Amino acid sequence: MDELHNIAEENDHVLAVTAPDLDSLFRCASHLRETGFQDILLHFQTSSLAEQFQTNSAIRRAALKDAVKPLGYSFLRFLHHTDDLLEIAAGAITEIDKYGGICVLPVFDPALMATLMTLRLNIYTDPQKPIQVEPKVYPIGDPRPDSPVFVTTNFSLTYFTVSGEIENSGTSGWLVVPDCEGMSVLTAWAAGKFSGASIAKFVKEVGLENQVSTREIVIPGYVAQISGELEENLPGWKVLVGPQDAADIESFVSMQKTKHKM
Repeated sequence: MDELHNIAEENDHVLAVTAPDLDSLFRCASHLRETGFQDILLHFQTSSLAEQFQTNSAIRRAALKDAVKPLGYSFLRFLHHTDDLLEIAAGAITEIDKYGGICVLPVFDPALMATLMTLRLNIYTDPQKPIQVEPKVYPIGDPRPDSPVFVTTNFSLTYFTVSGEIENSGTSGWLVVPDCEGMSVLTAWAAGKFSGASIAKFVKEVGLENQVSTREIVIPGYVAQISGELEENLPGWKVLVGPQDAADIESFVSMQKTKHKM
């Protein structure tokens, strides 16, 4: 260990420390800390998923609850090679959920990586900060200046649901997404973040009137009460009250097409 420590220090490398049991791992990490070396990874190979779960929890609890600083470094885990992707996924998910640092997979599979990265991104987010998309005007499909204009909030789930339903309706359009601090439609409306005045202000700020020739804008059905305020703040525009549920956008679009033909 001392020889590898010298090599790692001379070359500015990280040193992975492994041991057959936690006591030995603690002694090795303590010895390195005493020399002033801090670039350490802890590697402890386990024989089962249950042992992996227990070991990770015990090490991290000791570091955080009992101030055992030599066990406070990031983990390095090599998963066992197997043809069972579900078994690999279980090991990787346990490592992600239970304090893993670097997890080395034995195989590369796109579906497995997509699953693990989605899990990681969903875990390591601030629960007090809603997941949101950038406020702007989004083209859905291949819209023209006379294509319909929809509006919704910048809560990511709302945006992806609404944009997906517009696309599924077989029409192209513009989706106006003002800044609502990542709130859903009703929450943003209740908080005063999704009003006729704020939507109109955003429409003017992004220059939508110069981008489109249509003067009709579709608002979510749940906030039909803001239609009058929006028309007052957007002179020359007609506000259409859309469906309450995004799933009904397709039928709403079909009905609007029929009206225009008549």
